[in-house]
Amino acid sequence: MTAITDSDLRRWQFAAINVLSAITDDARDLPPITWKVATTAQLQGEPGSGTRSERMTALGAWADHLGIALEERPGSDGLVTYYGHTERTAKNGKSVTVSLYMRVWPDED
Repeated sequence: MTAITDSDLRRWQFAAINVLSAITDDARDLPPITWKVATTAQLQGEPGSGTRSERMTALGAWADHLGIALEERPGSDGLVTYYGHTERTAKNGKSVTVSLYMRVWPDED
């Protein structure tokens, strides 16, 4: 087994940042969302504050922009999770997972 080095983690994080730059560069008309950048070549976008309707609109707009089909998963705690992902390739050739995520109460607003 090959050990994962700090250099590997930095390279994967830089790949994720490169993809984030590319997907946000041509999304100037979309509502801003919060992005998390992982050292494992992953990005996660989640709508910030606002009503459930506003957050759903933002999530749907980004899903359309990225070609992501969102799944709806009701949880045992009553919350509903919306989730979907896609892959993009960074300039360095590394595959980056781009996911969208949101948990809300079904009757929130």
